[in-house]
Amino acid sequence: MHPAIGAALTAALALLASYIVPWAARYPALLGTSRVWQPDPQFATLRDRCTALHPAELTGCEKFKIVGDTLFAACVADWDVRRSWFPAMRAFDRSIGGRPGPIRDRVYKVDLKTKELTRLAMANFPDTTDFCAHGMDVIEVAPGEFSLFLVNHRRDSSVVENFKYTAGAQEIIHTATFNGTTLGLYNPNDIFAVPISDDSPARENAFFVTNDHWFRDSVLGRQLELQLRLPTGSVYYHSESTGYHRVISGVVNANGIAGFQSSQPGAPPSRNTLFVAAILDGTVTAYNYNPNPQTILTKNGLTKLKTFTLDLIMDNLSISPDDKWLYMAGHGEPSKLPEHWAAPDVVASASVAYRVSLTELGGHFGTRGETGDSRVEKVVVDREGVFGNGSTTAVGDDERNKFWLSGLSFKGILECDLRVPRGADVDADVDYDEDD
Repeated sequence: MHPAIGAALTAALALLASYIVPWAARYPALLGTSRVWQPDPQFATLRDRCTALHPAELTGCEKFKIVGDTLFAACVADWDVRRSWFPAMRAFDRSIGGRPGPIRDRVYKVDLKTKELTRLAMANFPDTTDFCAHGMDVIEVAPGEFSLFLVNHRRDSSVVENFKYTAGAQEIIHTATFNGTTLGLYNPNDIFAVPISDDSPARENAFFVTNDHWFRDSVLGRQLELQLRLPTGSVYYHSESTGYHRVISGVVNANGIAGFQSSQPGAPPSRNTLFVAAILDGTVTAYNYNPNPQTILTKNGLTKLKTFTLDLIMDNLSISPDDKWLYMAGHGEPSKLPEHWAAPDVVASASVAYRVSLTELGGHFGTRGETGDSRVEKVVVDREGVFGNGSTTAVGDDERNKFWLSGLSFKGILECDLRVPRGADVDADVDYDEDD
C-alpha cells in the first residue's frame, strides 16, 4: 500500500473512531428510543398534585420567568397565527394565512400568592409592529422596578425587545429594540439578562442571547442543521457600551440559556456562571463570565467550566431560586414534535423535565475544581402529554415546595407540589426526602 494511502486510511479511521461513531451513538438517547418512560420514584405522583394556572389565557407560554412572588410569561394570542409564523418551528408563512394586521402575542404576570392574573398592556409599542414572543428574561433593577427582555420574531427580522415594568402597574413600557441581524444574529432564541451590579449597571441593558440556527427561513437549510446536528449555533453578548458581539460559536442548536441571578447566604462570592444548552447534542455547558462590558469581550472574559451530558433534547434552562438546581424541560420524542405541531389534537408530544444538582460535588458548582458528574433527577417523563404537550420551561422551588411547567401547546402553566406532602396517602414506593 502506498504510504499516502495508508496515512489517509489511518486518518479516516481516526476520524470515524473519534467523532463519527460517538456522534451517531447519541441518536438513540436524543430521539428517545432508549428512554425509560418513568420519572424518578419521588416524582411518580407529581401529576396528581398539579393545577393549571389560567388555562384559557396562559396558552403556549414557551417561556416564563419567576422573580420573587411574580411569574412573568410570554404567551400565544392566536394559535392559527403561531402555526403560520414561528421560525423556531420552521413555520415561515409571512402572510399568516392571509390575515391582516400585525402579530400580537401577549405578556402576562401572575401573583403566585393570590394567583391573580394580569395581562400587561403594551401601550407604547408601535401599533403596526409584529410581536411574536419566544424566549425571555426578567430582572429586578431596583426595588419594585423590573426590566423585561423578550425575543420578538418579527416577520422582517428577529430582534430583542426591552420593556420596563413597575410593580402594581397594568402595563409594560417599551424602551428599546436591539437588532443584531447585521452581525449574524438571525435567530435569537432565549435570553439571560445579566444581573445588576457595579460592573454591569442597569443602563447597560446587558444580556446574553442564543442564536439557534444559521439559516433564518430556508427550510432545506434548517433540515440540514437539524438532521446532521450541525454546530451552527452561537451565543451573543449585548451591552450599551459594546453593542452586539458573538462570544461563543460552534454550538449544536444553541437554545436555552440561564445563569445565577442572585446571591444566596453561604454561596460563593462569584455568581457569574452562565449555562448554555446545545440541544441537538443533549449537552449543557457552564461558563464563568466577567460582567464588566469592557472585560467580557477579552480573552478571559468567558471561561468554560464544565459540560453536562444528558439523554434529552432540552429546550429552556432555569435556575432554582436557591441556585442549587439547574432545571430543564424538553422534548422526549422530538421526531413527533412536527406532527404534533400540525395536528395538536391528534398527535401527542412527550414532555420531559429534569433537574441537575449544582451542589452535589461539594460547595456550590464551580468553586472547588469539580470534575465529576452531578446528580440528575427526572421530574417529569410523560410520553402521552398528560402534563401537557411540547414542554419547554420548568423550574422548581424547594422552599415553597412548588414546581412549574409550560410548553409549546400547554393550556395554562402547571403549578405542582414538588414533594409529596407529609401525611398524604401515597404508594409505598414514593419516597419523601426532606433535603431534596
